[in-house]
Amino acid sequence: MKIDVSNLLKQVGATHKVEGSEALSFKEDDLKLSSPVRVKLKLVNTGRTVLITGLLKTTVRLGCCRCLKEFDYPINIKIEEEYSKKHFSSQNIKEGEEAELKEKDLVFEIGEDNVIDLDEAIRQNIIVALPIKPLCSKLCRGLPEAKEAKKKSMDPRLAKLKEFKNAGS
Repeated sequence: MKIDVSNLLKQVGATHKVEGSEALSFKEDDLKLSSPVRVKLKLVNTGRTVLITGLLKTTVRLGCCRCLKEFDYPINIKIEEEYSKKHFSSQNIKEGEEAELKEKDLVFEIGEDNVIDLDEAIRQNIIVALPIKPLCSKLCRGLPEAKEAKKKSMDPRLAKLKEFKNAGS
């Protein structure tokens, strides 16, 4: 999803609103979007950066961690990202050395043609919004085969306890 910000960059404090939807694909991350990404954004020229705030909505196809069925997971995200014409690098560091990231290192770049490409920011925000253990429903009981196998397989050392329990009833 690309936005031309040529007019926005001409005046500090200028704003621009963007609404739209686009079908995106992030195959390298195995993200399956089952609906187009809808955005409602406000862009503001802060003088140093272009601040983008707004809402992002889509649906991601996930696999349930209990029953392994695929289901659609709705994503509604409030996003806030910054884009800059100049890329700020933290320091000149050598390979293998550690460097502390500063806030200015987390700013996306505006292209040479004054176009902002939102795809990477959208991808990152979707990944952060995904659940660690996706469930198709809160009441998902898991794989039926696994439950049956668990019932059938009993530790032979506990067989006497089962006999004792059954004798008492």
